Amino acid sequence: MERLCTAIGIKNQMEIKKLNAARGWIWIKHGYQLLMHNPLLGISTSLIAAALIFVTLLVPVAGPMLAVIVAPIMLAGYMRICRALEEGEEVELGHLFAGLKQHTSSLASLGGFLMLGLIIASALMFIVGGDAFKTLMEQMQASDDPQVFIDAIGNAGGQVALAALIGFSFVMVLVIAWQYAPILVFFSGITPVAALRASLVGTLRNIVPYTVYSLLMQLIALVLSVLPFNLGIIILLPLGLASLYVSYRNIFPWLDAPATTAETIDSNEA
Repeated sequence: MERLCTAIGIKNQMEIKKLNAARGWIWIKHGYQLLMHNPLLGISTSLIAAALIFVTLLVPVAGPMLAVIVAPIMLAGYMRICRALEEGEEVELGHLFAGLKQHTSSLASLGGFLMLGLIIASALMFIVGGDAFKTLMEQMQASDDPQVFIDAIGNAGGQVALAALIGFSFVMVLVIAWQYAPILVFFSGITPVAALRASLVGTLRNIVPYTVYSLLMQLIALVLSVLPFNLGIIILLPLGLASLYVSYRNIFPWLDAPATTAETIDSNEA
């Protein structure tokens, strides 16, 4: 275990926890309970964060780059709100912008890493897929229907299918290496590189509960999709963020363990 900690750049004798499949449901359950401490602020602040990211996307030319820089800062801020809910603090809107006051440059660099990873994934797909993949992308740009992409992939040759598989696999690794990184940087102050490695190791060690969690969240999203006026998204977004925070606290308690809550979250460990 000491070798694992050294590998991710953290000197600590405690290990990244490996949890069982049932924990995937517990993350969602405890995330919901966390939101119920103050559902109005829990929901509204998540929507404000999403709206701010969307607005940055609208900035001409630099929009996508700004959005990926703002995203980890907003994520860190919402995790600060989850911490306030967890510890019984009074939740303030200012908590959402805590990432602008603490480890801001490190959080922004994680956004740059995400953008770089997406660029590499796109480059790999174009290199492997060649002209056939380029034609496919042009067809996608000419249509807003996702079914066009699915049909085109099905009708394309093996080269295009391989390109899509490589791109999807690369993005999946990128996502699991990134998802906990802003939280680790914000609360624990470790370097972005160490946070990315820890996120990757932590997720892979818990791939079984993480898969259960992902499938259950997809099922919940499917159920919520029947609600009118996009109310499902309004519920799903804060639930996903709160449950992400709970999973972080379960997997990495040794990096960040507030005295009032470490036992509370782990008390129902299955």
